[in-house]
Amino acid sequence: MKFRTWMSTVVVCLFAALAITLQASAQQIIKFDAPNAGTSAYQGTASTGINLLGAITGNVTDNSYGTHGFVRTPDGQFTDFDAPGANPIVGCTCPDSINDLGVVAGYDIDTNSLGHGFFRNFGGKITTFDVPQAGTGANQGTYPLSINNFKVIAGYYVDGNNVGHGFLRTPNGKITLFDDSEAGTGAYQGTYPGNVNNFGAIAGAITDANFVSHGFVRTPDGTITTFDVPEAVGGTYGTYSALVNDLGVIAGNYYDANTNVETGYLLTPDGNFTVFEAPRAGTAPFAGTNVNAVNLGGAATGFIYDNHFEAHSFVRTANGQATTFDVPGQIKVPGSDAGSGGEAINLEGVIAGRWRDPNEVFHGYVRLPK
Repeated sequence: MKFRTWMSTVVVCLFAALAITLQASAQQIIKFDAPNAGTSAYQGTASTGINLLGAITGNVTDNSYGTHGFVRTPDGQFTDFDAPGANPIVGCTCPDSINDLGVVAGYDIDTNSLGHGFFRNFGGKITTFDVPQAGTGANQGTYPLSINNFKVIAGYYVDGNNVGHGFLRTPNGKITLFDDSEAGTGAYQGTYPGNVNNFGAIAGAITDANFVSHGFVRTPDGTITTFDVPEAVGGTYGTYSALVNDLGVIAGNYYDANTNVETGYLLTPDGNFTVFEAPRAGTAPFAGTNVNAVNLGGAATGFIYDNHFEAHSFVRTANGQATTFDVPGQIKVPGSDAGSGGEAINLEGVIAGRWRDPNEVFHGYVRLPK
């Protein structure tokens, strides 16, 4: 890997943070619903991001199937919001990330099913933006996925040919576009960032001309390196996701080339891979472990599909201890493709996630380590 050098000046500053570890054997789960959350199937509350202080963002679908953004403060107070121009019924206001200053970034979808970027500051002011090169047709447009503490936003845009491309937006509104050289240029191929860390490094995945996925990392100077988990090489699906923390550790998931079982991985800045399955992860094709987030200490969260294709949350600590857990009351129906999942994890090891009840209603949860 070529991204080792840029990390050398920051490891010393952040090394002390590694002393904070998640005690996976002890937990407290707090369930919650945003105001006006619907109570019918596929309505309700879904968390998508959490910051260091424990503020959570996500989306809430009401009884009319309108989807809105929300912010939940650490003391449990909610604010619902809509981005200007969003159509909550046809589309949504869909936050993806909240930084430690309480700034939220995400996308909204309008009446024409076109995506637009937005960010919402701590005081509630919402700013929308579009990548000029984004397409203007249905399911095209601009899709921010991550915001760091310096208000740098990363995401992807879909052009008029339905090809995905990466972008980075600085606080002054400057947008930088980028593509991995190995990314395909056909419809539904391209470059898809996963997140941006506080030093401006971006990780994500590409889809090549054969519709096989590969991980990538883009260093702050713009250098892009593509990588594959060795066990994914030669398979049909490849390395499917990548997220990078401030120490340069990358986490994600891949499909095993021989079994098509989804598997989690960690990649250190010196190029060493660790692959893992959380307890109870299934061994059938397309079952397994899906990683949704990694924190500064290297702890990861997400969900597993068991052999019955029920979803269960998991957390894996920095020292490699993995725990699979359920939210009390979550649906448990074989083949339901439902259950619970961790969506975000902060430095303290607090997880924000979502779960579905037996009526297929979504709810949020917070998992606190003791």
